[in-house]
Amino acid sequence: MKFLNIRDLRLKTPSVLKSVENGEKIVITNHGKPQAILLHLTEDEIEDLVYQQPEFMSQIEESRKEYKVKGGVSLAEARKRLGL
Repeated sequence: MKFLNIRDLRLKTPSVLKSVENGEKIVITNHGKPQAILLHLTEDEIEDLVYQQPEFMSQIEESRKEYKVKGGVSLAEARKRLGL
């Protein structure tokens, strides 16, 4: 398992995501303290995770409601904002 701070994640997002895609688990830290973990998930695993964690479903529903009210951004704009 690899540890990576937020700044390095921001600067190296494409290579970090490639590592995760290849099976590496990465702990994201903020001021040296663990904040999140990145790990590869398949579509089936995402479904299982959502169904096992009711709070995910409520967050998805909230996001859908917000999208209907405020709209969203194109994939191109999202990539631009993320520096991809």
